[in-house]
Amino acid sequence: GRLGALPFVVHHEIRLPGTGTGSAAVRVELAAPAPLGAILAAMLPVLEPWRPLPASASPDLPRDSEPPPWLRAEEGWPRPAEVGPRDKILRPYDVRLAPSAEEAVDGAVLARSAYGAARADDVGEVVVDATTANPIGRQGYGPELPDGRLRLTGALDTPWWEIARPDDGAVVVAGRVGDPLTERQRGALTRLGTVTLVGPSAGVPPLAVAAALAQLAMTGVPLHVPDLGEDVAGRLAPDLVPLLRAPLPGRGADPMAWELYGIAQRRAALRHHASGFAWPRALASAYPSLGSPPTVSALLVTRRSRLVMAAVAAMTAQSYPALEVVVGLHGCDLPADVRARLGEQRMPVRVLPVPGERSLGEALAEATRLAEGGLVTKVDDDDRYGPEHIWDLVLARHYSGATVVGKGAEFVYLEARDLTVRRYMGSELFNTVVAGGTILLGKGDLENVGGWRPLPRSVDRGLLDRVLQDGGLVYRTHGFGFVYTRHGDGHTWDPGLDYFLHDPRQAWRGLPPYQEFRPA
Repeated sequence: GRLGALPFVVHHEIRLPGTGTGSAAVRVELAAPAPLGAILAAMLPVLEPWRPLPASASPDLPRDSEPPPWLRAEEGWPRPAEVGPRDKILRPYDVRLAPSAEEAVDGAVLARSAYGAARADDVGEVVVDATTANPIGRQGYGPELPDGRLRLTGALDTPWWEIARPDDGAVVVAGRVGDPLTERQRGALTRLGTVTLVGPSAGVPPLAVAAALAQLAMTGVPLHVPDLGEDVAGRLAPDLVPLLRAPLPGRGADPMAWELYGIAQRRAALRHHASGFAWPRALASAYPSLGSPPTVSALLVTRRSRLVMAAVAAMTAQSYPALEVVVGLHGCDLPADVRARLGEQRMPVRVLPVPGERSLGEALAEATRLAEGGLVTKVDDDDRYGPEHIWDLVLARHYSGATVVGKGAEFVYLEARDLTVRRYMGSELFNTVVAGGTILLGKGDLENVGGWRPLPRSVDRGLLDRVLQDGGLVYRTHGFGFVYTRHGDGHTWDPGLDYFLHDPRQAWRGLPPYQEFRPA
């Protein structure tokens, strides 16, 4: 993280334990006195690298004015919502509206709930903390990993979930429904190949069952619920329900089928149930800006006009709902018919001419200035992008808290041989390298580290180095939905084709036969 706003700062430093565990120390030197509470509040972000998503509106409400029309005021307004770790000192001029706080919207009370928000008419809404329920650390998939049997119980009026081995019934991991997942629990879940819900959940409210399923699905473990009742299904996202009911891949199935099974489930769970995306519907409908995903600008800078239409088509086929494309024509132009087609796309496409003598870094800077998204992502004209690519990056930024997220060059298409290889490469981890054509970060974060370097090459590596030197984090999510292309037109980094053919994990003639790698 980084130091929060604090006046009179002369110097600050942080000391972390060399072994990875132990005590951390933050030291701040000020030129003038400041309240101790303000100093502590500024120190907390240093130890907490989670970064909120860019938003065009805030749930912070002024205390000294009339409440907005969508919030029914009771006597004693305002009623401060429950404050989190960052809000130990509530600012005197605002309150924060939290989805777990009791609020009244359109006459329906949203009561506080450990699982999200429950309305007075018993229509529950599941909201899960994605900073603890996420796939970070998950590397393995497939039938060679152990299975788990999930049971839910309402003992002592407190719903619990537990996952046990199918052979001897020994409990592998357990927790109380609604509690954030601990590091130990997440580690145990990453070592499981599948989890199947067995037996009736007697005494457990449907909202609690739904909350447990959403939380586990967000970790990426393939979850199978063969007898998912309608009372539980009605509290889960409609596109998550069929994924939970779908049969698991067979023992002899394609190994990638197991990965795709878990990835599809966690996408749906994160999109609809992760805090930050999953505002209760009553609030989101009354104040839509609160539940809207952040806007993203895809930066496409190219010298090859013949590739523009295909690259733009891959972006316009994205499932992400708040996307624009900025095309930087770097010393080239487009035929009139191509320009006309760009103007007919279902999302905004901005075209910017950049003189050919400008460097790549300068061209990217010009495209960034034109971008209106709170997040920007770099797109290469010759790489392949599946329809879920942008969503994958935005979700990874949310649950990882990293400054930069991206995918690795795990799937590589060798154009000269019409061959795609899958390389051995770790994912869902913090790292120092992501593929340049997948970099996503906040536009403000990009500007804070000095933007793109004005050089003809290595602009991606230069940006990553600046972010890391500035104390930021780089996170690499799974590689599905992105194919790095090697062709004969020249590359800034060219180790030769044999480099990618050395001991590949898998190989396919042409592109892999999965929708993940093909525009919708």
